[in-house]
Amino acid sequence: MQLIASPVHVLQELVGCRSVSTDDAGQHAAMEKIVNILEKNIGAKVTLISTAGKPAIFATVSGDRPEALLFYGHYDVMTPGDLTQWKSDPFTLVKRDQRFYGRGTGDNKGQLVATLTGISNFLNHHPELPYTIQFLIEGEEEQGSVNLPELVRSQKDGLLRHVQKVFVTDGSMNASGAHVLRLGNRGLFGLRLTATTATHANHSGNAGNVIANPVNVLHEVLDQLYDFSNQHVLIPGFYDGVNAPTPQELSWIEALPFNPEQIATVFGSLLTTTDKRSYYQKLMYEPTFNINGMAAGNTGTDVKTIVPDSAFISIDMRLVGNQSIPVIETGIEKVLTPYLKTGSLAYAITGRVPPTVVHPSDTDLNAFKDASRQSHVSLVIEPMMPGTDPNYVWQDILQVPVFTVPLANFDQNNHAANENITEQAFSSSIRFIESLIATYEKRGK
Repeated sequence: MQLIASPVHVLQELVGCRSVSTDDAGQHAAMEKIVNILEKNIGAKVTLISTAGKPAIFATVSGDRPEALLFYGHYDVMTPGDLTQWKSDPFTLVKRDQRFYGRGTGDNKGQLVATLTGISNFLNHHPELPYTIQFLIEGEEEQGSVNLPELVRSQKDGLLRHVQKVFVTDGSMNASGAHVLRLGNRGLFGLRLTATTATHANHSGNAGNVIANPVNVLHEVLDQLYDFSNQHVLIPGFYDGVNAPTPQELSWIEALPFNPEQIATVFGSLLTTTDKRSYYQKLMYEPTFNINGMAAGNTGTDVKTIVPDSAFISIDMRLVGNQSIPVIETGIEKVLTPYLKTGSLAYAITGRVPPTVVHPSDTDLNAFKDASRQSHVSLVIEPMMPGTDPNYVWQDILQVPVFTVPLANFDQNNHAANENITEQAFSSSIRFIESLIATYEKRGK
């Protein structure tokens, strides 16, 4: 087993693999490099698990006992988008201003390399483990991990039967630069509405007032789904299962750093609240109704007086607590049915991930705190991850606790142009993962 001599070089190679979900060749190249690291630098036994989509990498470093700590990550990346917004080639690792730039540096290749390097460093000094370390690295996370639930179900009594805890190394650290332990995550329900009122666009002078406008149809539907004035979702049953934070969770929130000016700068937008408790409660304990895309008719800068033939709007809803996706689906169908019957409206569900709530043991909390002290990094506890990971598969299917441990900086620009990971986040994450493994070794897991 060889030590990873240059984690930056490994990251450079992985970023060079164009492993977006639509690029089979790029994904295959990324898989090969990760498998090579797992076998050569970790000493793991690797198995590729076939799915209905992209294969997943499963690896095991056996210890004295079969009970396993499982690390989850993903090798796929988001598409680069508008290349003109990038300051350098998104698939070439570039260092500037103490940051490494490139698609996947933050989400999730940089975090994956930091995890593998930290574990490799530990194993090179402690070749004998009292417990087993496992990895599951999938290739469809950026597409909603559509095949992960079935993979976990199929391997619950097989390759995953010894898993006791799951660590998800994904997401962003706190805006203060502190490392974060997240104990749950918001879920996601995605919806795309398409209104079609004609077979083609028509001249607005000839057809205005005498044919339906699909934008008006969508506007009418939206008014029945969401009260924009009061920012309140109108879907029947939507708020069922939304819970207020507990006193313990509020105490964790009160301990979090908060710099509204810094956060606003990162977002490039004003915050709707500058009160710390309100900010974190809105992010962690309140569901959202967000319009993320819409289009109709003439989208250029020229004048084109038409009645569009079709229009669409894309919506994502972040879910919290015990909100039920089946209940929300039923409520949406109740609202949409009159429009569906006319044939003027169609809809598609684009995301379906339940929220996850984790109640940690004192043993696990102390393990993370010890690891932060040993690695000389600051650590804060966020009771809920504002974003969405498929963490429910570990809790609901495997019935084991799952901890999200982000290893990339808050301003990583994941999913956007100029994605990056800072040198500080990269190096401190390597130390933190090594210390975390050491802490669990001392505690005998």
